[in-house]
Order: sequence, then structure tokens, then C-alpha cells
Amino acid sequence: MNKPFTIEIQGLDNINDFISKWSPQYSYSNEDRYLNHIKTVLDNKESFIELFKWKNGTGDVIYVKKMNVVLGFWDKIDVLRELQMEFSWELFEKEFEPQKNSPIWKIFLLHLINPNKFPIFDQHVYRSFHFFETGMIEEIPSSSKRKYQIYKLEYRDWFNHIQQQNNIYPKEMDKSFFSFGQMLKRIMNYPIQIHN
Repeated sequence: MNKPFTIEIQGLDNINDFISKWSPQYSYSNEDRYLNHIKTVLDNKESFIELFKWKNGTGDVIYVKKMNVVLGFWDKIDVLRELQMEFSWELFEKEFEPQKNSPIWKIFLLHLINPNKFPIFDQHVYRSFHFFETGMIEEIPSSSKRKYQIYKLEYRDWFNHIQQQNNIYPKEMDKSFFSFGQMLKRIMNYPIQIHN
């Protein structure tokens, strides 16, 4: 009988190694849309809409219901600018109620306010975060309140701590966690043993 083989995931021993191995695996449609509009997002309605098109991941299409949500966010641009100048969780939660519905898009508003302080959050980066913390693959909770709590009380601090300790560009971290989380989704139902 032949010797059994094992599969090892590269880059998990060192965060800088992880970023260098997983960031190049990142593939997301219209990435130029993000790069071209992130600096003017709170000054320009077109940039604001373009970034939500990017976040939506469907090219130039945002269905009417979602576009109405985005336009509702833009109607509160003065609040977003105020939050950019002096951030307040209380004001953000009062104005946007992220714990009630659409928390991922409302968390994206935080990223638009300050991309270096508020990382992007979605199902893929959650999967990476959970794996790094527990060694287990898990999907993001369905509860809006729980998603928001995880971001506010856990993920954001975890991400920023790693970033500051290692002086890593936040966007590269996001790309790495997104790519790794996509891979975890593909393997989660296979009979894989994870060892510490």
C-alpha cells in the first residue's frame, strides 16, 4: 500500500507569509472601480454609487430595491461626513440601524468613512476570521444583530490589531482574507481533518 499524502495550507504560520501567498489569489470583478472611487466617495455621488456597484459584485447592475437603499444612504451624506470627521458609534447606530437589517452594506458605509480604520466585512472574511480564531470553518451568522456585533466587537479589533502589529496595508489583508475565505467555503463539506 502506498504512503498516504497530506495537504498543507501554505501561509498559516506567519501573517506576512499568509498575506504574500493569499493576496495574489484575490479575484473580484471591477477592482478598478474600487481603486478609482474610494478617495472621492464622500464628495461625489457617482463615486458613492460606483462603490456600491463594486460591493454588489454584479458589474453595472444594482436592482431598483438595492439602488433605493444606496440613494437613501447618500441622502445622509452629511451624517457620513460628520462621522468621518469625528466618529461616534452612537450616531452611526442611531442613523443607520445596522443591527436591524442589511448590516453588511451598512458596515461598508463604515469602510467608506475610513478605509484604514474600518475593514470590509462579508461572508468570506468572516470565514477566515473564524478559522484563524477557532480552527473551524463556519458560515457567517444569519442574524443581522449578530453580524453587526461580530464586526463591531470582534472582527474590527482583530483585523486592526494584526494590521498595526505587522504594519500591513489593510487592503492587502482584506484581499487575503477574502481569497482564503472563498477557499474555505469550497472545502467545508469535505471530510478534512484540521490539526493544531
